[in-house]
Amino acid sequence: MDELGFDGPSPRHRWWPEEGIGTRVTTATSPPTLPTRSDAEDVTGLVDLICSGHRITLQAHQALQTWLLRRTARAAGPADGPAADTGWKRWAHPAGAGHRTAAADGATDVDPADVDPETAVLSAGVRALQQTHGAPPPGPQRASLTWHQEFPFDGTGPDALTATCTGADSFAVWSRGRLVVEAHGTTGPAPAPSETVRPNDSWRPLARAVRHRVDRVGLDLLAAGRLADVFGPELGAGSSGETTGQVGTGGYRLLAEVAVSGPGAGRFGLGHLVATAAPGAVEGPVGWAELLPLVWQALRVHALHDGLHLCLPRPYFHPVTDAPTRISVADTGRAAVGPLRLEADVTRIGLVPRPHVVAEVRISDGEGAVAHVHEAGVALREAPGTDLVPGKAAGAVRRSPGGESAFAHELHMAHAADGDLTIVYGPAALTSAERVRPRLPRGGMLMLDRLLSAPDARGGYPVGSTHLTEYDVPEDPWYLRDNGGTLPWLFYLESALQASAFVGAALGASLEHPGEDFTVRNLEGHARLLHPVDLRGRTVRQHTTLLSHTPMPGAVLQRYGYELVVDGEVFHRGETVHGFFTRPVLDQQQGLDGGRRVPPWLESAATPPPGARQLDAGSGAPVGHGRLALLAGATCTLVPEGGRHGLGCLLATRPVESDDWYFSRHFLHDPVMPGSCGVEMLCQAVKFFLLHTGSVSEEALRALAPMPGVPLRWTYRGQILPHHAQTQAEVHLREVQRDGTGLTVVADGSVWCDGLRIYEVDSLAFRTSPRRTTKEAA
Repeated sequence: MDELGFDGPSPRHRWWPEEGIGTRVTTATSPPTLPTRSDAEDVTGLVDLICSGHRITLQAHQALQTWLLRRTARAAGPADGPAADTGWKRWAHPAGAGHRTAAADGATDVDPADVDPETAVLSAGVRALQQTHGAPPPGPQRASLTWHQEFPFDGTGPDALTATCTGADSFAVWSRGRLVVEAHGTTGPAPAPSETVRPNDSWRPLARAVRHRVDRVGLDLLAAGRLADVFGPELGAGSSGETTGQVGTGGYRLLAEVAVSGPGAGRFGLGHLVATAAPGAVEGPVGWAELLPLVWQALRVHALHDGLHLCLPRPYFHPVTDAPTRISVADTGRAAVGPLRLEADVTRIGLVPRPHVVAEVRISDGEGAVAHVHEAGVALREAPGTDLVPGKAAGAVRRSPGGESAFAHELHMAHAADGDLTIVYGPAALTSAERVRPRLPRGGMLMLDRLLSAPDARGGYPVGSTHLTEYDVPEDPWYLRDNGGTLPWLFYLESALQASAFVGAALGASLEHPGEDFTVRNLEGHARLLHPVDLRGRTVRQHTTLLSHTPMPGAVLQRYGYELVVDGEVFHRGETVHGFFTRPVLDQQQGLDGGRRVPPWLESAATPPPGARQLDAGSGAPVGHGRLALLAGATCTLVPEGGRHGLGCLLATRPVESDDWYFSRHFLHDPVMPGSCGVEMLCQAVKFFLLHTGSVSEEALRALAPMPGVPLRWTYRGQILPHHAQTQAEVHLREVQRDGTGLTVVADGSVWCDGLRIYEVDSLAFRTSPRRTTKEAA
């Protein structure tokens, strides 16, 4: 059918055969000479001449067909439905992705609702390349593709696209004078797949899908915008009941089935996808331009499965911009035979600057790999003209798992940690000339997802006002895993204090002192665990009440009361004070002792206490794993019966490394060790003491958990920064009790930075039990 011009690109034959094909063939500038009787036996020339006449007839039919289709398309006018809302015109169906047009200008008899805009743009460039240089021969292909614009392009349709060849195997597509996409053929060995290992806690889906495998029926439902019918109600329509924008635009017609695995899966721990192409999805010579739409559609399904669409009003898909996608095809002829299977390992997924998913993709048939696609990606964008500032978006588009509308949600929290603060706090953030502003922690340290209650529209800091925030605890949180299966104090503190800091910032504290670096630090507080709760896979609600607001020269102090709640039950309660500081005021911190250097107890003694022994923190069973191995590299001095209370003490001395993991997570442009890590360092010093004095076994050590009912108190009057040299953590046991059900330990401690005491923590209380449920031990 390709030869007839119905299912393939336009034939590029000359009007007349070229010289040399037959012995009696004339050029295109002269009319043909019919063979005389003396020429009748020259069969070859006659056959060539008949073939040329046949091609001329086909060209005439094709020209007529093109004219009729274009006339029909123009008479139809702009598309109806969601695409018309954003000024999109009906896209001409591409010459790629297995569906062939009748003419090079994009006329088609295929429903434009099934057309991916990015595929249409890509195919415009491919057509221009083929018209100029002809179709490439079957064999290996290699190319690099870069998008420079997102959709839509100010009402761009086929008539507004201009495609130009920039080389024998390169092209560029423009829209109204702006570069949209460019592609370049490449040579040399195929690029090696990325082997960069990324932490598997840096992404949490915005909702929990009830289904992870989507068949052809489900794909059709996704194309119709019926996401709730496929992935469950949490991933369905926005709060106004409208469908989720244009996430179905272009459909998923190239796919037969898609299976998605979320965080923890794949080579990089960020997700994995397996998809099969629909029968006949790609036909004829299959090059890189025909395979990429298959990859894009599969990645869209992954994005919807993880809820990337939930934080944008009326979202639509577009390719990731300004990052080259590299594709290598082993054999274009073999790729056309199929059936094709895609396997994708997610390399990047997140919400900044907009929701996106990028992956390494392997395409194979029954014989093995057919193609590799490196850094293929899709992103989502809100409807044009939409304001993303909390409370100003056109209709609340994000709901909590309980069904309540969110005032600020995951997109805002992600930008508060890593992105554009104007999205979080509005245009007023632009009045802050310096880049350091109060931010949330990044990556797995971010333990805040949504603010459900809106600040008072009148502004100000209404003392006594309570605000509701939420955090979705992962099924397998890193801090639980790295702490041996029990929740550490780091979790309780971070999940409560991040909520307090964001509430204070949202009320306006973040925009105080424009034109100066202005950051936030926790200063003090007390907290009580009421009872332990298994929080895996559950949503924690933080009730934060502003108790006081005190403006000062170069600073703002705010005190909050808070409760942590799950399923209506309070399990943790406390109070805390945050300080918002300009840089000069923050630099005036003098530690806990008024600037005096008060050494640790063990270093103040004239001679080493009796029984003191020095140990390497790496000896014996670890008291923390992964990121919670906070004593790694430390030298520990242990006195079994020393200390201020005579029950034992331990001093751990550890060098500060500029690449310690928490500096890159806490905060952007303002790296500092979290106070919660200092508290956790003291907790691990207690555990190390108990283990190396024989007070607990390795098994009992894993059961050691914060003790309910005992209030923890902390005071911070300094900070640990990447340029510092050394930290010291000293703990003194003040209570050790053993009964028939386990061991109870209470200790106090302090942290020093380069000789200055900056943290003080009272009542580090732990309780261990010889019996744990299977779920707790998992």
